[in-house]
Amino acid sequence: MHSDKLKAIFPFELFNGVQSKCFDVIYNTGDNVVVSAPTGSGKTALLELAICRLALNRGNENFKIVYQAPTKALCSEKARDWESKFSHMSLKCAELTGDTSQKEMKRVGEASIIVTTPEKWDSITRKWHDHRRLLQMVELFLIDEVHILKDMRGATLEAVVSRMKTIGANVRFIALSATVPNSEDIAQWLGRNHTNQQLPAHRETFREEFRPVKLEKFVYGYQCTGNEFVFDKFLDTKLPGLLSRHSHKKPILIFCFTRKSCETTASMLASYVSGRPRADELWPMPTKNVVVINRELREMAKFGVAFHHAGLDVQDRNVVEQSFLKGQLSVICCTSTLAVGVNLPCHTAVLKGTIQYTDESFKEFSDLEVMQMLGRAGRPQFDDSATAIILTRSHNKERYEQMVSGQQILESTLHLNLIEHLNSEICLGTVSDLQSAKTWLGGTFLSVRLRRNPKHYNITGGMSNPAQIDAELEKICERDVKLLQEAKLVTDGQNFKCTDYGRSMSRYMVEFGAMKNLLQIPRAVGIEALLTALCQSSEFREFRFKPAERQIFREVNQSQLLMYPIKEVVNQTWHKISLIAQAELGSIQYTETGEGSRLRRQLVMERKMIFERLLRLVRAVVDCKGYDRDATGVKNALELARALSAESWEGRATQLTQVPNIGPAGMRKLASKGVRTVLDLADKEHDEIERLMSRQPPFGRKLKEDLDRFPRLALDVAVSSHKLQLRQKEEPVVINVSATIRYLNRKTTPNWLNKWPLLTLFAELGDGTLAYFWRGNMKKVDKHNGLAVKFSVGLRSASDYITCHLSCEEIVGTAVTKVLEHGLSESVFPPGKRSSAAATPIPPRQGVVERSEYMDDDGLEERDLIEAAEQAMSSLAKGPEPQKPREEEYLAVDDLVAVSVSPQQETERHDMDSHDFDDRLAAQPRGEATRGENEQEAWSEPVQLPSGKWQCNHACSGGARTKSGKVCTHRCCKEGLDKPRKRPPTKPKKRKEG
Repeated sequence: MHSDKLKAIFPFELFNGVQSKCFDVIYNTGDNVVVSAPTGSGKTALLELAICRLALNRGNENFKIVYQAPTKALCSEKARDWESKFSHMSLKCAELTGDTSQKEMKRVGEASIIVTTPEKWDSITRKWHDHRRLLQMVELFLIDEVHILKDMRGATLEAVVSRMKTIGANVRFIALSATVPNSEDIAQWLGRNHTNQQLPAHRETFREEFRPVKLEKFVYGYQCTGNEFVFDKFLDTKLPGLLSRHSHKKPILIFCFTRKSCETTASMLASYVSGRPRADELWPMPTKNVVVINRELREMAKFGVAFHHAGLDVQDRNVVEQSFLKGQLSVICCTSTLAVGVNLPCHTAVLKGTIQYTDESFKEFSDLEVMQMLGRAGRPQFDDSATAIILTRSHNKERYEQMVSGQQILESTLHLNLIEHLNSEICLGTVSDLQSAKTWLGGTFLSVRLRRNPKHYNITGGMSNPAQIDAELEKICERDVKLLQEAKLVTDGQNFKCTDYGRSMSRYMVEFGAMKNLLQIPRAVGIEALLTALCQSSEFREFRFKPAERQIFREVNQSQLLMYPIKEVVNQTWHKISLIAQAELGSIQYTETGEGSRLRRQLVMERKMIFERLLRLVRAVVDCKGYDRDATGVKNALELARALSAESWEGRATQLTQVPNIGPAGMRKLASKGVRTVLDLADKEHDEIERLMSRQPPFGRKLKEDLDRFPRLALDVAVSSHKLQLRQKEEPVVINVSATIRYLNRKTTPNWLNKWPLLTLFAELGDGTLAYFWRGNMKKVDKHNGLAVKFSVGLRSASDYITCHLSCEEIVGTAVTKVLEHGLSESVFPPGKRSSAAATPIPPRQGVVERSEYMDDDGLEERDLIEAAEQAMSSLAKGPEPQKPREEEYLAVDDLVAVSVSPQQETERHDMDSHDFDDRLAAQPRGEATRGENEQEAWSEPVQLPSGKWQCNHACSGGARTKSGKVCTHRCCKEGLDKPRKRPPTKPKKRKEG
């Protein structure tokens, strides 16, 4: 080994038993490896060995290493450690999670080691199929805690690893797992290497004797008929006896399921030991006073007991942690968040109950969370033994006994949402027919386990024959592809692709059933009906309308501030979802007294999950209504999306709560004095703001600095030219529109809340037909010249008009609307069409859709990552510079209908995303009148359809009417051509005789 370079990585004299046994296969081969070993056995060093091998063998060549862990806390911990540890090897390490900011994204792109979660990597790789060179740079894929495969989140891990196996050219996998009985299945799934997938990966397994500190594990099950709060209090009575039996007067961590439980348990233990004689103390008493701010905590600390949770002051939390490490505190009652991110080892870890309250309901801790909490037991520098105790209900005892003993078989969860993952793979191009679908499915962990345990996946009949299993896999593929095709998410035929709807389903990770319901939302849907449809989605099936909540929701439904009251008896789950959302958007306060106070806290926790799901769903609706060219639907969906993002209705004084340091009370005070919008407030001087809000300096000056960054949008639209030549009698008149986006902020740039806002611009015709849609980023708008967006619109009558709408996508109070009068006389329009607006609506476009990059739910431009990585690659790689994608690929919505444009036309589109619905019909006049000398002017490049076929040359191609106004019956217009049409030869001009 290169000892000098590796001393900083491995600051110890000798590898332990686990590391020594694995050294040769990790460091001296390039094969995939699976290691199953107990917590604390030094598995992380194996990942570092694999990194060193790649770095030292490749030298200055550019490559990517991806480390994947199940939680953001583990990712943050690993990123901090490796950033310093590998710096002397010139390896940059960066974290990529949902918390990664826009500023950090470029740093991630330049990093050699990317630390991420399965969900974030899934989001990234769904968009990398157009950047295969970049993807092939990933040469090492490190999977920590691979045993999460058995959890619900494991399906995402399984999907991304299977995707990397399919797309990655030569990626090496190193997977680490806690002690599991079927690690050979993981090895079979990963394969030996890229060229020998049929052989299993190298596998090393180690039992509990390899743990540096011997860990005794006890699971106690109790009968209790009460709810979780009653059971929690019941467990308090069991703690003193258990601690007396197992803790040996050494440091103790007790994990509780709520903050309140932490405090009451700590108080109970402090009271218990306060009255006991010194000889019977359960732990040593402090020799010094622990100085904290919290009065209750100060009293408990006198007896060596403390509580620790996110609601405690940061200074007090730090004092509690340091006092525990120094031995001045012996017991900490904490929430599960202390199990990650804070290194507080103890002798005894107690899991007081196995239930947690998440955003939507009570549910059992995942296996990973349990093992993380119990993993705090064991202090190698102090003890050679440790104790882990789980307290749970009787019916769960056997499950946890199997878990802590490492006897729980890993099963796949991919089958629970297989159709959603299959749709995503079709969108990526990984799957394009039944054979490739079967190949993809055959490369999953699900396929491995289905062959071993078909009954677990509801496949009966004794399928032990491999041929029967293969037939069953093919049947599963055929069934799901057929369901996707029937729902119009995937194109028909033996070779298939995702439709625009299918891409939206994948992009926003919408469940299959929910997506089908979204596609049933009627045209020109209003906001109330849209909100109702979203709240009735199957994505909210986990929520329950509880009898105790009936009164509080009835009060909300009767509030004068409620935008859309429920017009029936309030008792259904969708009522609850709608009222929670509307209460937030309308700043409606819940009852604060008695039972209402407790329910309010629960509803606040549920609100976060509800808003996240509603936002995903409404963004999918924006896309789908765009594909349908439904301008009214797009407008209302965008308005609802803005409201959900800003947590305020458009046009209400509640928009003031978007401003930092203004809550519901401040908003009501301002509204009572005539200030009802953010721009109203922004126009006030700082001293007047202080007077209106009864605040002291420098409140007004600081608030004014924030308000100066609130986007003040402006939009100018004009007709730049129109096309009257080469037009068939029934074809629309095409006008070229120039829209200039500007901002009017004088003192600073509109970087609202330290984030560049996303912008949406769309144009609609008088009959509600969507003519154009663009999505971009405020940072593209020049301070002086603005941003020019050019597009074409087809008009069918003199009374037609165009309305353009511009707004920030996530900020209420920014919308600007401009109506464009084209100024054309009736004489230029087809006879019979001059007196009615758009008498022949242009049908929805179903043609080619260009791909573009999308902003994810975090608001990050994932192109920033891709672009930075490509720049780093091009600086080292030989050969021509990689072609940069067009600017519009930054944008969030695909070209809803792309038109065929020449390279000259393409260069005229600077920094804009064309969603032009009429150019294809109007800009390419066809027929005898256009042939001959004008042939080259009428020619445009062939357009490939989603089915793989090519667009024909008829004017009615794609669903338009024929030149005579009849419905098209041409087969080529509906199905396309097998080959692209050829450019017709230019006829030479005839010379005049004589």
